[in-house]
Amino acid sequence: MSNYDPPAFRIPAGFGPLPSGAAPEGRARSDGPWSETQSLGGRTELSDPVTQIVADRDAYLGGARNDVGRRIADDQVELFVAGDAAASLQREFEQHSPEFLAVHDLGTSASLRLLGSLAGAASARVQRLMIRRQGHGVALSVLQFVEVPLADGTLVRVYSTDLNADPTTRQALARTLLAFSRLGVLLVGERSGAATVAGLAPLREGIVRGPWPNRELLLVPLGAGSPALAAQGNQLSAGSSVTVHVSPPATKPRQIWSFVGGTWNRLHGRPGGERSLETDIARAVPRAGVPRSEALTMPMELQMPPPPSQAGPPTATLPAASPPASLPPFSLAFSAIAPRPMPQPGATPWQAYADRCAQIKGSVACCVFDLHSLRVLAAAAGPPPAERLSAQGAALLAAAADAARALGLGSGHPEVTLSLGAHHLLLRAVPGHPGVGLHLVLAAGTGNPTLARMQLERIDLPH
Repeated sequence: MSNYDPPAFRIPAGFGPLPSGAAPEGRARSDGPWSETQSLGGRTELSDPVTQIVADRDAYLGGARNDVGRRIADDQVELFVAGDAAASLQREFEQHSPEFLAVHDLGTSASLRLLGSLAGAASARVQRLMIRRQGHGVALSVLQFVEVPLADGTLVRVYSTDLNADPTTRQALARTLLAFSRLGVLLVGERSGAATVAGLAPLREGIVRGPWPNRELLLVPLGAGSPALAAQGNQLSAGSSVTVHVSPPATKPRQIWSFVGGTWNRLHGRPGGERSLETDIARAVPRAGVPRSEALTMPMELQMPPPPSQAGPPTATLPAASPPASLPPFSLAFSAIAPRPMPQPGATPWQAYADRCAQIKGSVACCVFDLHSLRVLAAAAGPPPAERLSAQGAALLAAAADAARALGLGSGHPEVTLSLGAHHLLLRAVPGHPGVGLHLVLAAGTGNPTLARMQLERIDLPH
């Protein structure tokens, strides 16, 4: 039996140099450098290219990034896991060691509002990391984040721990995000000292039990703050290598971000250095470029060919024909037309529309919001608070769209009706207003989702 050597797998040239002194397969090694134009047996480099095996798909595509998840859209990142969501996310953090910030709520719901303000200042979108079970389309959890550039251009994610998952998974993922962040931010609402201690207890347990690579926590009191917060922060880090910083009270997202950015710059990069963050929330996220479909185009001048060379053969010249008298002379000078402005959902008065929707029988709360930045455009009645209706409404609509794509049913604007024990949720994109969503909460005892949908169709939309 003869020995058989299987052929080597070959990738075309351009994926990397050969080892020093090596010659391409099938060519003799020479003493000097091998010339790309040298041929052997009539075969040139064009027909017999240099090959090299590439083992990593990211290296082949040139899209490797030291971050978590694979990007599938401008505002969506996807991560498939085989086991528990929190444990799988922890393994990703341990493998890639990304730099990120985690913002956690204690007695408030301000973290998503901070992300919305960061993205909204640059007309950008709050992005989503969807953790999915391997082989299934439904997301186990949806994390929201904004990418903020450092001075050297490196993108750092700012995650909110107010995520979409079941209670056990939500608590485990929040602890994982805080434990592996470079800076964990705790937004503390106006609450009693006992409530604050109870909210800090799970974090204290996570720090003691470990693993907890994060060494920096920042407590940001909202409103008037509590004089005992510094002492509670010391109890949180007692006996560990974690340092707890306490900022002055903040009432607005721009103040919160100023304290967060200032703390990051003191810890990880001096102000103005390569690793520093922009502390002004209006400039923290760069504005998105103009899409190609919206870019302004200008007419180009007609380039006439050069006259023929006198040295060439003589050519016959025909007299120029004058245009018919009935036709106007043709002109190549076009006036520049101003581009049509992009739609601005926030510029539309939505409060009257929200008030009319809240008058539907059984209505408990109504919220009109921007699907991209999660900014609340108008709200009526409640609770739940408008910020939470906006965040969860956008997450549910996105999950419905993802499920439709996974099932091969195409994409579009989904409309979701979700029935709970005591309430019905109606979610839909507002017709004729791209990027605007409606979240309506009905009491199950008095509200009827079918009738409510019919009444929504009769309500006049704002112009």
